[in-house]
Order: sequence, then structure tokens, then C-alpha cells
Amino acid sequence: MQGSYWRSLLIVLSFFIALTLQTTILPLLQVGGAMPDLLLILVVFTALFSDSNTGGAVGFTVGFLQDLIITRYLGLYALSGFLTGYIVGTIQGKFFKENPIVPVLLVFFSTFFYNAVYILGRGLCGSLPLTFAQMAMITLREAVYNIVLTFLLYYPLMRLFYYTKKPLADSGSQKTYFG
Repeated sequence: MQGSYWRSLLIVLSFFIALTLQTTILPLLQVGGAMPDLLLILVVFTALFSDSNTGGAVGFTVGFLQDLIITRYLGLYALSGFLTGYIVGTIQGKFFKENPIVPVLLVFFSTFFYNAVYILGRGLCGSLPLTFAQMAMITLREAVYNIVLTFLLYYPLMRLFYYTKKPLADSGSQKTYFG
């Protein structure tokens, strides 16, 4: 029980650190209008190692915080995060999660889906300052940024989000601990 508490606390702390970096330092690393999205990476990992309900809830919460801090379109990041987390959580049981290629590919495709929902929402609000080709190039740059970060952060995030179960030697119960 105590290991689960600390694990949850570390995950929440990682989201706050990512939100702080996303709103302060990462905008300075923009290339052609694109910057990495640490929060999206964490939402994908959360959904990959939990379920669709948790992925959707975390995606919505993180997106809503982004809406409050970053944008004037309240609810678009929340909707994008919810749908992305929910869909990744729905398909999470179909993959071998220990393979580093799985989260990298999920983050790559999730970046396109996440941005497509957001851009569609902005279009419905009547605010599309860029052409479709420009938005596609920015999304591609962001997806490349995200897969590089996912590859670099894979092992620390695996230790954070993935836990194993091994039986205790003296009883038939199972103990959960960090791998």
C-alpha cells in the first residue's frame, strides 16, 4: 500500500514538473512553431499503463490545466487530452508495453490525433491563422520532438509507470513494488 502511495505521488509530481517546463522553458526551444509536449507524453504513458478511464481522466485534467494557463479556448486542450488518453487506454492491452518502440509509436500518432482535435476545435471557433500545410508541418516537427523525448525518457518513465508483481517467499500473496 505504501509503495502505491509513493508511486502515485511521484506520478503527480512528474506532471507538475512537466507542466512547469511546458509553460516556462520549452517555449524557448521552439523550432518552426513546434515544441515538445511533455504533458502529452505523460498522458500517453499513463493511459498505456492503466486503462481508458484513467487515461481519459488524466488527459482531461492535464488538458484543462493547459487551457487555464496557456490558451483562450477553454476546453479544447481538455477535449484533446481526454480523447487521446481514452483512446490510448482503450488499445493499451493490445501491445507489449516493455518494447520501447510501442510508446514511441503511440506518442508519435497521438501527437497527430491530439493536434488534429485541437485544430478542428479552433477551426470550429473560427480561428485558424495557419494553412493546413503549415499546421501539418508544425505537427510533424512536434511529433519528431516528442518521439525523441519519449525515447530519452523511456526507461525513467517505465520505472515510474510500470510495476511488477512477484510472489513472496513465505506466503501465497503478491507484493507490488517498483521494478
